[in-house]
Order: sequence, then C-alpha cells, then structure tokens
Amino acid sequence: MLETGNIYRDNVSRLIGWGHWLVFFNILLALLVSSRYLLIAGWPDTPLGVGYMLTSWVGHFAFLSFFTYLLTLFPLTFLFPRVRAVQLMGAAIATGALTLLLVDTQVFSLFRFHLNPTVWRLLLEQAQAEEASGWGWLFVWVPLLFLFELWLAGWLWRWSQRRRRSLTLPLALPLLASFFLTHSVHIWADALVYTPITDQKANFPLSYPMTAKSFLIKQGWLDEDRYRQLSRQVAEQPQRRLNYPLRPLSVQAPDASPNILLVVADGLRADQLDAITMPNLNRFASRHLRFDNHLSAGNQPRSALFSLFYSLPSHYQRDAEQEGIAPVFIDELQRQDYRFGLFASGGLDKPLYRNAIFSTLRNQPFDTAARGAEGDRKAVADFSLWLEQEDNQRPWFSFVYLDALNQLDLPADTEGPFQPSLQQLNPAQAYQNEQRDALFNRYRNAVFYTDRLLGQLLSRVRQVEGRDTLIIVTSGHGVEFNDNDNNTWGFGSAYSPYQLQVPLVIGWPGQHQPARFSHPTSQLDLVPTLMRQALGVQSPTRSFSTGQSLFKVDANRWRLASDEEEYVIYQQDDITLFNRRGDVQLLRAKDYKTEPDASPELSLLLQVMNDLNRFQGE
Repeated sequence: MLETGNIYRDNVSRLIGWGHWLVFFNILLALLVSSRYLLIAGWPDTPLGVGYMLTSWVGHFAFLSFFTYLLTLFPLTFLFPRVRAVQLMGAAIATGALTLLLVDTQVFSLFRFHLNPTVWRLLLEQAQAEEASGWGWLFVWVPLLFLFELWLAGWLWRWSQRRRRSLTLPLALPLLASFFLTHSVHIWADALVYTPITDQKANFPLSYPMTAKSFLIKQGWLDEDRYRQLSRQVAEQPQRRLNYPLRPLSVQAPDASPNILLVVADGLRADQLDAITMPNLNRFASRHLRFDNHLSAGNQPRSALFSLFYSLPSHYQRDAEQEGIAPVFIDELQRQDYRFGLFASGGLDKPLYRNAIFSTLRNQPFDTAARGAEGDRKAVADFSLWLEQEDNQRPWFSFVYLDALNQLDLPADTEGPFQPSLQQLNPAQAYQNEQRDALFNRYRNAVFYTDRLLGQLLSRVRQVEGRDTLIIVTSGHGVEFNDNDNNTWGFGSAYSPYQLQVPLVIGWPGQHQPARFSHPTSQLDLVPTLMRQALGVQSPTRSFSTGQSLFKVDANRWRLASDEEEYVIYQQDDITLFNRRGDVQLLRAKDYKTEPDASPELSLLLQVMNDLNRFQGE
C-alpha cells in the first residue's frame, strides 16, 4: 500500500536525490568499463578526431546511464518508496547494466561489432555448454559487483542526507554538454565527410550520432555537388593499412624452377567437368591431379581473383588496390627471375590488375581487349604466339583468363551439341523458369566451346620441351540457374555451392602422380601450395596466407568465401552466412535453405574473425 501525504513526498524526494548520485557514480564505473572500446578501436590520426572520441565517450555513456535510470529505477521509486527496496533494486539494475556492458566490450574485441539478438543467443548457448569455462569470470564479477553496488547505495544514502549544498548542476552540465557537443560535431563532420570522426560511429553500443545533410542542403548551407565530390574522394582513400605479409619471407629457391601456367575459365561450375561437356579437360584431369571438393573464395570475378592470387579474403581487396600492394606470389616470381605472359579476355585495364595483382610488374600492356567468346579465342591465340617466342632459358609464369562463360557467349557460327538452346541472350528475359532449360543448354554449349579452347591450349603447352611446366586450370566462380528453386540466377547473387564450387585440375610433372581428391579444398590454398612446393618458400603459411596446402587432408576444416561486406563459412554440410553488422544465418549446403532451429558455432566465428583481421594494419 502506497504512503500518502508529506511522508510519501519526502521519501520520494530524498530517494530521487539519492538516485541522481547513484547514477553519477555508475557513470564513472561505466566509463571505466567502456574504456576498453577506446583501446580496441584505436586512436584517430588527428587531434580533432581524438578529442571527439573522448568527448563522445563521456557524453554517450553518461546518456546511456542516465537513460537507464529514467526507464527503470526512477519509476520504481514512485511505486516502492522504501529505502531498502529502492537500494536493492538500484544495485541489481546497475550490476546488470555494467555486466551487459562488459560482455559487449568482450564481443567487440573479438568480432568488431556489438551485441545483437543472434550473438546474444550464441553466447547463452555457449554458456550452457560443457566447454563454457570462458564464462567463469561472471561467477566472480557479478556477486562482487552486486555487493559493491549495495555498499555504494548505502553509503550514498547516508552521505546525501548530510549534504546541504547541491552539486547536481556543476556535475550534470559537463556531461550534458559532452552529449550535445558529440552530436553537433558529428553533424558537421558528416557534412564535410571528415572520416577521423565519421568512422567512429560504430565504436560504442547503441550509438546513433546525428546527421543533417538533407536539412543543410535544403537550407542552402551545404552544396550537394561538393558533398558528393568529397564522398567520392573519401571512397577512393584506404580505410586501413594492409600488413601483408606479416614478416619477410624465408626462401630456398629450387635448382630448376618450373614454368607455371594458370588458366582461369571464369564462370565454370564444378559439375560441368565430365566426359560429355568437357572432354578435353576431363581427359587432362584423369591423367593429373583433380580436386572434386573445391570452393572458390568469392562468388564474383573481382573478389574471386583477388583471393586466388593473394590467398586472402576479399575483405582486404580495397586496401591492396589503393596501396598498390602486389601478391607475395607475384613478388616471389619476380625475385626468382620469372618472365611473365598475361593474357586476359577483356584486357588488363582494370584496377584489380593494374593497381594490385600486377602492380609491381614493369612493361606490362594494361590495355583493353575483346570480351566474351572472341576475347577468349584471342587470349588463347596470343598465349600460343607468346609461347613460340620463349627461349626457355628462364622460367615463365603465364596467366590466361577466359570470361565467355560469365556472359554465356558463343561465336556467331557455333551452336553447340546441347539443344534446345537459347539463341538470343537477353538478360532481362533469359533468367526465367520458362526458359531455364534452354538457358542452361546455352551455358553448356559455352562450356563446350571453352573446353575446345582449353584443348588447344593444353596441346600447345605439352609441346614445350626443356623445362617442366606446372599447369593449373580452375575458375573464379560458378553460375547458378535457379538450381535450388529459390529464384537465384547468375553469379554474385548467393553463396550457394552452384556459385562457389569450381573445378581445380593441376598437371604437376615430376612431383605428383595422377590422383583424384575429395577432401575439402579452397582457392585460398593454391598460393601457399605453389609457394612452398614450387618456389621453395620456407616461412609459415600463416605469415602470408589464410589458406593451407591443397594436399592437407582435413575432412572437418572450414572454408571461407566473401566480398567486402558479407562472409560465408562452409563446414561439412552447413553454411554460415554473416556480415559486419553481426547478422548471422545458418543454411543447409544441399539446398541452400535456412535451418530454423540451428545456431552457428561461436568458436567458428572467432576463428574466421581472426583471419578477417590478421593482416589488418594498425
């Protein structure tokens, strides 16, 4: 029963005054705990950025603490105006809030994002598991913090009753000023695209700094064209430094270095490598090394090629392009005096080639060329002509890129054996279930034509004498034709096996006998295998790669594919899809459908996040 009259009002008034002091001291505790965010996120490069970080840190956690009090303890004070009851509730609420904050700092240190429902569920499941020893600190932290909060609540009650002078205004004003200054400065920084400040927006939990671009443009205080120009300039600047390789390589070069030919028939699915659709490559594969359970590391050309050459997730691609960092594989080939022959359908005048993969090569023709079937034919012809001019005194590396399959392109005078086939390809109308069979037959005909080119190329290479030639034939990604009945077509639209599973065939004379492998492998594994077995690199693989040897058999290994925003983990029959915001989804590999009652492994996400951050510079 609630008290009434002066006694009730006096109790509530004293408890509200005491509550303000409890909030103030818990703001200090929250700042102490949340200081971990400052260390994890790293300090900005400019004094203004540092000043903003400190100001926003104080203002944000002061606001969160006071807002928590307003939503919880403040209304409870009116309902239960008893000193002991309010002190007990205040201690419990403060303990819960600070514990949640501490858990979030741990999640942020591991994943670089904050708690969300999916991650919270994963943490609870891990806490209930037998191996949840990592949660033992909570059994110490929570009771000690609760006892401390009870003592603090009692001490503040006695202390506040003896005070006659109010300190509310002097203490509250700096905190309030920090909060408003944070949002005001962010409005300015967002309008001027000042990244030392705008890049901090995800540092703290529940942080939503204000923006006002539309209002400023409408009032004429911000020039829209100028803003867009600044945005483009910032987008072209590196967001972080790529620390790759982690340390200088130790190399013992072989006495006789092999020639290396890397052929990427982009868009080639693994299930097309059979005696009917690809007789030439299938015959070659039967006589050499064939990897049947091989995944690309990207579902579109740029991300797949980046990961193939660098053995890194495409998360690092923008940094490599903007900083002009070439793959250690290309650098080592140059150090060992390899000659280079590069032949790409569509040409090499692309940022990925010019600014990253081949950025350290001199006298390379970074020009455009025909694409599709004609570009493929020309690339193979140019390679054959280049090969005739080689004196074979020095080892060579050649890259041949074919892209007709990406466009389902065929020469005008070619029909192909698979009929009925779609004759005129109109992407706006072709990707429909009514034409699925005809469209798929067109794809198979394009594969058949590509195989003919590969037959010519492989036949030409076999005529080279005097030095062993290591031949690698693979693809960047596959192409999907609504195979899972989920209206998914083409490439770059999903991380299903149809878009990621690609063939890998290696002719490796002198080292490996013909074999067919079924253990899980990845495109991230190719470079470390070549570096160690063909180029004599002795350094640990982890210092320059996120892959492993192609010949390491591990049926339970996980494999990563990604673009700059999304990541997918293949582990046996499960697919874990997640992004930088912390959204996590578990799917079945057999049909790419969601598993509603399943949850990904937290330990697996930790391993993947380590690879996604291992080569990120300070």
